[in-house]
Amino acid sequence: MLDWLANTYNAFIDFLWQLILSIFDMLKDLFIFVIESLMDIGLLFLDGVGALMDGLNIAQYWAFLPAETAHTMSLIGLSEAMGMIVTCLTVRFLLQTIPFVRWGS
Repeated sequence: MLDWLANTYNAFIDFLWQLILSIFDMLKDLFIFVIESLMDIGLLFLDGVGALMDGLNIAQYWAFLPAETAHTMSLIGLSEAMGMIVTCLTVRFLLQTIPFVRWGS
């Protein structure tokens, strides 16, 4: 009789331990799911920013430049650099609109 009780108690303890491990795994998977969702939203945002920078190609606006000059400008990445500068200035101006955020200017 006591052996049956001891075996049942041990099986119940094993069940509880497996339940705790399963709950821990569920919480860990939930955390990873939330982080992955935030990363997907970040990638979507960055794709949108990249699409906005397509219009900042300087070579298409300066049609009077020789073809060699326009090609060299595209090789050195002048349009990407100008896009970065415009983006940084936009972020700076947007930060200036927030009250009590006057960092460095």
